[in-house]
Formats: sequence, structure tokens, C-alpha cells
Amino acid sequence: MAAMLRVLGWVFGLIGVALLAVDLFETRGGAVRAVGEWWFRLHRDSLQVAQPAIERHVAPWLWGDVIQPFLELPAAPVALALAAVFLLLGRRR
Repeated sequence: MAAMLRVLGWVFGLIGVALLAVDLFETRGGAVRAVGEWWFRLHRDSLQVAQPAIERHVAPWLWGDVIQPFLELPAAPVALALAAVFLLLGRRR
């Protein structure tokens, strides 16, 4: 289990560094893109289906109060934070 958490940590770390590099090169050192913007760029159809599906079949408040604010967070720091969490959880004791 710990090994899997470490692997996930390294994967999210690489994703975070890649997102940061792409953002910095494409915007010439400007702002980093949000999680939702990356999701839209990678697979817009699933993003457009997710909102009504969650609002109708799970909980209407979940999209506006939890998921939407998460999608507005900068993607690179989110991925790097997830990497840190997984690496800490998977550390050898």
C-alpha cells in the first residue's frame, strides 16, 4: 500500500511540474491555468456532462459549493499538493 501511495505521489509530482512548465512557457511566465481549464482542454465533453449529472443525480449543492471552487484552483499547485500528500502518506516509517 505504501509503495502505491509513493507511486501516486511521484505521478502527481510529475504532472504538477509538467503543468507548471506548460503554463510558464505558453503564457510567457504569466498566470497558471485552473484545474477546470485543463479539464476543458483535455476533454471538454466530460466537463460539460459532469455538471448536470452531478446536480441531478448526486446533490445540487455539490457542484456549486465544492466542485466549482476546486475547478477554479490553479492546477499545478493542486497537483503538487496532492503529490506531497501521497508521498507523506506513503513514506517508510
